[in-house]
Amino acid sequence: MNLAYALAWLLPWATGTGICLALNRGRRRPGDLAMALGGGFVLGLFVAAGLASVVAAERTAEAFARTAPWLAAIGLLGWVAAIMLRDREKPRVPGDTLGLGWRIAWAVLLAAILLRLGLLASEALLRPTFPWDAWSAWSVKPKAWFLLGHHVPYVPIGQWLAEPGAVERTAAIWDYPELLAWIEIWFASAAGSWNEPLINIVWTGVLGAIGLASYGQWRACGVRPGIAMVLVYALLSLPLLDVHAALAGYADLWLSAAFGLSVLGWLRWMRHGENGQLALAWMFALSMPLIKLEGSVWLIAFALVMLLGLLPGRLRWMLVAGGSATAALLIALGGFKVPILGLGWVHVTWGELVIPALGTLDLHWRSVGTAILAGLLTLPNWHLLWYLVPVIVILRWPVLAKDRATRSVASLLGLCAAFLFVLFFFTDASAWAENYTSTNRLILHIVPALFSLLALLLANLDPAPRETVRGSPGRTSPA
Repeated sequence: MNLAYALAWLLPWATGTGICLALNRGRRRPGDLAMALGGGFVLGLFVAAGLASVVAAERTAEAFARTAPWLAAIGLLGWVAAIMLRDREKPRVPGDTLGLGWRIAWAVLLAAILLRLGLLASEALLRPTFPWDAWSAWSVKPKAWFLLGHHVPYVPIGQWLAEPGAVERTAAIWDYPELLAWIEIWFASAAGSWNEPLINIVWTGVLGAIGLASYGQWRACGVRPGIAMVLVYALLSLPLLDVHAALAGYADLWLSAAFGLSVLGWLRWMRHGENGQLALAWMFALSMPLIKLEGSVWLIAFALVMLLGLLPGRLRWMLVAGGSATAALLIALGGFKVPILGLGWVHVTWGELVIPALGTLDLHWRSVGTAILAGLLTLPNWHLLWYLVPVIVILRWPVLAKDRATRSVASLLGLCAAFLFVLFFFTDASAWAENYTSTNRLILHIVPALFSLLALLLANLDPAPRETVRGSPGRTSPA
């Protein structure tokens, strides 16, 4: 490891943190720094990748050297804005108090999280890219570009065969989004070679960023530090999430981070009206189609629920009913086409869905419920998550019924669940459930956002000792 590689970690982190702090113009709240550090790490890498795709396309091996000055300039502007625009007249919202027992538990959980991240990082450093889809799909383009020394377009195999001698390349994944590819090139160019362990360890960094940003935003939304730390540990200890960090290379962890961070920013905006958090939410939401094709669907769901939430209740339901009726009428008349970012013009007809990026999906019922339940409840992927979620929702139903922000997040997750239900039970994707492959990976995309819902449902539980609740002086919260 050299200085350039260390800077490849620190420079995006500092840049993204500066942007997050500059946009955080509201009252200072508990968890603000954790939010900026966690969300800033992911945001900074997205900015670095976008810049590299522009300024280093012809010199991919020099991506770090060519991109770093631009990234540093953006980071400097972000930090200057954060300092200059900081409103010192707005007081800090005081944090909660914790008793000695909860302080010890908080520290133990933090130590356990750091130990787990260290072990996952050591696993990622042990081997080159290992999972099938990682080296056969997601690493193909960046490795080819890096070794060639420049960017070349990937085209359909038919077009490639029709043009012998063309500079274009082809692969089964020729139309996959390329944001993640440029992140890999960023680290490879900083390391000075295509060193897969040094590239793949960033997956562990993203996992840590999810936990850090989640903790910060939950605290800012009123979740007590003890409960927030328990939820962070529960999230980061999920076996499937950890596998995606240890056996790095898939895009699913990045999409989980982008979706989860967009929901966190949206939640903060709903709770406190902070427009900077809404801007962050949209930055992460718009990045989703650039990570993976499924990101287009999650972006539509996110935008639809958010925009409908801005409308009065009666108008909202009128639009939903009218839109559903119009879609049904158009399908009855032969179908309709709708443009979707990243997927092209999607043609919807009765019993068939034509998606240019995926092909034709034959819509009819598939009986895969047993396989779905087995994947969620019996395989060692999720611990007890899918046993606990319905229990928490039922027991904390009054919170869901009273709080609009909680209902909005639940509505978004419900819409995502409806999409997954149609996908698995009505299309050929049912095979993914029967062989326990991509089913869990697609569900993984919404799991960090699901934990935000759980945090909202559990937010007003009081872990403080009885004497603190009655008014005796408490200790300062650890965060």
